[in-house]
Amino acid sequence: MQNKRYLFYLVHPAKFHFHKPQINNLKSKGCHVDIVINTKDILEELVQNEGWEYTNLFPNSRKIKGIHVYLAAFISLLSTIYRLYKYTSGKKYDIFVGDALVYIGRLKGIPSFYPTDDVLEAVPEQRVFFIPAKHIIAPIITDIGKYKSKKIAYRGYKAIAHLHPNHFKPNRNKLLNDFQSCRRYFIIRCTGFGATHDINKRGIDDVMLDKIIKLLAPHGKILISSERRLPKEFEKFQFQINKNDINHYISFSDLFIGDSTTMCTESAVLGIPTVEFDEYFFEIEQMTELEKKYGLINCFRTTEAKQCLQKIEEHIHNPNSKIESKQKATKLFEEMIDVSSFLTWMFENYPESYKKFSKDNSIQNYFK
Repeated sequence: MQNKRYLFYLVHPAKFHFHKPQINNLKSKGCHVDIVINTKDILEELVQNEGWEYTNLFPNSRKIKGIHVYLAAFISLLSTIYRLYKYTSGKKYDIFVGDALVYIGRLKGIPSFYPTDDVLEAVPEQRVFFIPAKHIIAPIITDIGKYKSKKIAYRGYKAIAHLHPNHFKPNRNKLLNDFQSCRRYFIIRCTGFGATHDINKRGIDDVMLDKIIKLLAPHGKILISSERRLPKEFEKFQFQINKNDINHYISFSDLFIGDSTTMCTESAVLGIPTVEFDEYFFEIEQMTELEKKYGLINCFRTTEAKQCLQKIEEHIHNPNSKIESKQKATKLFEEMIDVSSFLTWMFENYPESYKKFSKDNSIQNYFK
């Protein structure tokens, strides 16, 4: 059905990565796809590098400083709804995908899809999107509480949408020469902890970062990807790389350490030994499954710094660590579906696709 018109609202780099294969699939099939974004970290750079046409609703960022984060989030939501309504006025769409678009969908009677992999109990503010959404796209394992009747439950994780072998092939030529030629390198990811769901949460602070670097430095090169500003002595580990290529860097690394569940999941499914250090993972079933069922990640709370450092050292000195992780990742992909191919089918053939899925959700198993 090549005459369908779609509008995607991307609010975060993780949303870009999740939807990239679906958007490209739909575009390749001749569908009309519009993209709106807001300024958030490296999101605009990612969209530009992909070569998409887009509209930035908030070129100066949606952040409101000087007031409580929840009040700022509420004002930001109202402002977003207004700008999206204005943007869509006089335009015809068949499907809306993403965050505040669920409100426009409700107002205009257009089916809306809200993707998430956050457990409702851990991120209760999601209710503001769950309530107006027509459909909620989430992994089977993700508990969204009383809204499960809206759930399109897929057999996989958010990271698999863009990292399934059907959509992602690691390419060493994407790396800077320094990383192509070095024998071993390690990646550290530090988040900014500035969102509403980050309140009272902690991760890799400067003290822990210093300890990790001292452990890793004698054994290989270090690449730090950070949302927050780092002390001057750590800046030498931040390289100017193409942000679209970060998963290629992860794929050829020997160890990934982070306080971002999103990037730690990406590293884990790519079969890279992964250590997470923060106050998030224990609230998310997906992380428990990756650790306990598949053995693809080691998670530690911020009160477990000693144990975390011991595990990092263990990985460094285990010559088979990466081989073992790759084997475990292969098993994971055998049990999961190609999430983006499934969602492309769902969007392209909606509403008939949803009716078929509702009658028999095992239909997703055709997408491997």
